[in-house]
Amino acid sequence: MRTRVALIAVASCLSIAACGGGSDSADDSTPAESDVSTDPTTAATTTEAPTTTAAATTTTEPIVVEGATVVVANSSIVGGAAGRMSAELAAAGFTTGTPTNGLDRIEESIVYFTEDAGAEDVANSVAVVLGGVEVDAMPDPIPTETGTLDDAQVLVLLGNEQADQTLDELSGGSEVEPVETGGSTVVVANDSGVNGAAGAMTEELKDAGFTMGAPTNGVEPRADSIVYYTDADGAEDDATLLAETLGDVDVEAMPEPDAADEPSTENPGA
Repeated sequence: MRTRVALIAVASCLSIAACGGGSDSADDSTPAESDVSTDPTTAATTTEAPTTTAAATTTTEPIVVEGATVVVANSSIVGGAAGRMSAELAAAGFTTGTPTNGLDRIEESIVYFTEDAGAEDVANSVAVVLGGVEVDAMPDPIPTETGTLDDAQVLVLLGNEQADQTLDELSGGSEVEPVETGGSTVVVANDSGVNGAAGAMTEELKDAGFTMGAPTNGVEPRADSIVYYTDADGAEDDATLLAETLGDVDVEAMPEPDAADEPSTENPGA
């Protein structure tokens, strides 16, 4: 029995600012546990017998994950919440920056965007996956403890209502639309720089109905996710379906094996 394999390289860099009782700053006297590291991307695989899987639910407006970097700032009372939300957004395909702290404690999260091209579309999509929070133009000064975005274009001030909730919980666990795959096994390789992103993405795709292998690490950081497929029967179709589920990321044939380029298998908990 041949195994159909689709390899996904997921790269994300998002930063969400949170302030108040909780802290995500490195120089806080009681720093929250970090969720950000230099681990690589995630990869997903599917198995041979045809199975029924569920694709992620789409909203009226398409979810845009590319075109801007998102920073999460902690404005909640929950320490480390910005880092954990950054990992959630990275697993959903957004590019995320280093989490930070906001200036004030707030109840409802808000998403701000700069005047850069593409920033408003990404901000609107972040607001949707956070459960429909408010979106507004970036104020001056920027409401983070440093007053900067570190080259990001979208800022999430994470409030108490959304802190420490998964995107699935915030979306109300909406129903998924079942689709039929060829049964390929999906392996996610982490090239995002966000610790745990591959594992989080693996769980998301498993919940959507895909057959998943163990997450691993990629070779080097990348800006955008990509799905690779082998020449096994049905693998290309499954890779295309997977790419659509991830927001229409690129799909390519699996590169020729090269020891210098193959994803690492030594740290599957990426």
